[in-house]
Amino acid sequence: MLEQKIDRWISVHCEELLEDIAQLVQIPSISVPSEGSHVYGDACAQALDTMLALGRKYGFETENAGYRCGAIRFGSQEKSIGLWGHLDVVPEGNDWKYPPFACVREGDFLIGRGVQDNKGPCVAALYAMRCIKDLGIPLHCRVEQVVGCAEETGMDDVTYYVREYPVPDFNLITDCGFPVCYGEKGILEAELRSQPLSGSVLSVESGSASNIVPDLAVMRLRASAAVLKNLRQLSGEIDTEICGDVVILTAHGIAGHAAFPDGSVNAAAKLCRAVLDAVLLDPDDRAVIEKLEILCASTDGSALSIACRDELSGALTCIAGTVRQQEQRLRVTVNIRYPITADSAEIRRSLAARAEADGWEIAECADNPPNYFDPESPYIRLLTDVYNRVMQTNSKAYVMGGGTYARKIPRAVAFGPGLPTDSSALNLSAGHGGCHAPDELQSITNLQTAIKIYVLALLELSDAMEAELSGKV
Repeated sequence: MLEQKIDRWISVHCEELLEDIAQLVQIPSISVPSEGSHVYGDACAQALDTMLALGRKYGFETENAGYRCGAIRFGSQEKSIGLWGHLDVVPEGNDWKYPPFACVREGDFLIGRGVQDNKGPCVAALYAMRCIKDLGIPLHCRVEQVVGCAEETGMDDVTYYVREYPVPDFNLITDCGFPVCYGEKGILEAELRSQPLSGSVLSVESGSASNIVPDLAVMRLRASAAVLKNLRQLSGEIDTEICGDVVILTAHGIAGHAAFPDGSVNAAAKLCRAVLDAVLLDPDDRAVIEKLEILCASTDGSALSIACRDELSGALTCIAGTVRQQEQRLRVTVNIRYPITADSAEIRRSLAARAEADGWEIAECADNPPNYFDPESPYIRLLTDVYNRVMQTNSKAYVMGGGTYARKIPRAVAFGPGLPTDSSALNLSAGHGGCHAPDELQSITNLQTAIKIYVLALLELSDAMEAELSGKV
């Protein structure tokens, strides 16, 4: 009977759900460090204001934590459950079929930057709280939703919140796939700098963010007689334009998330290989571009002598997310997802040694350690059971290479709302539809199912935490 009431409530409020998601998706909230009170830029501040306004509209208390995070609170009980998500998004990138910030509806799908990562899930979590409140279902714990504005750019938003505000007793990160992710690989980001290029290479550029496999790369060469002569040998997959004394070469790849690079094609690797095959560079420049091609083409860390794996979390992944040229040197950001049991200090040492051997240097290096929560915890079993009961499956909790707020928050695991989906009816190109890809999409039906799972999970967690408090378990 209770589940039927929940299903009816979700169905009745579906159009409101989509309208609220659209409000947020229409804001291009790419996090940019800024001066003044809007510490991550005006767009992120607007997104946070919009989300908190929704919380107040539906009868909850809200708090703005310095435009870094916002809190939406329900109840006043002693024990508490946190729901965490983020309102910032990665840059839209290139090659969209649909407008990235319009939140287009096509059949069962919403399409737009943030519908999946992570504005749609933030609204879904809010609607789970709203459903419980509207239906008057008793809760033994208070619920606090916290939404941040810098998840995609280092997570210092929640670092601030955890330091300055009380953190709930148990926390669910609504930025993952179901059922429960109890472990996340470490994330190491480094900037590599090459030896100087000659004046013949005017610029090399690819990528919009370090955690996205780039789908576009551009190289500008001086239009020397040798370059113009050899252009005819260039691959037909490379776009060529001659503007005065400059040759502009453009390659297209397939975007992908840094944590899940299988199936992606790094456009910079494709461009470098074509330029090398056409013999457009002098020997010194060729040596630099050869190393760049190897680095961009590999996703297992072998190009940097850091490939490794463990049984718990699988193989290391490594992508070259962005390439820029400054003062004739290439600056390449690499995003490394290393196994939970790996020694990050040893990875850094191997990385530095390989870079030095190749004549490159490491300019910056930042480590974000792995997250691990005991998979035998009764809370993990409870959440997994709720998911399996709703979905009528026998899925297991898992670990992944993606990075969520769980690594920054105590007593936290990632829990949904991702579910398998078939988007073939949209006829999107390869590499489209994912969370950091062009034409990012979200199944409406899946999001409705996720709301139900969240409602039931909150109710059962609440009962379990009350039993603990009263000493019954």
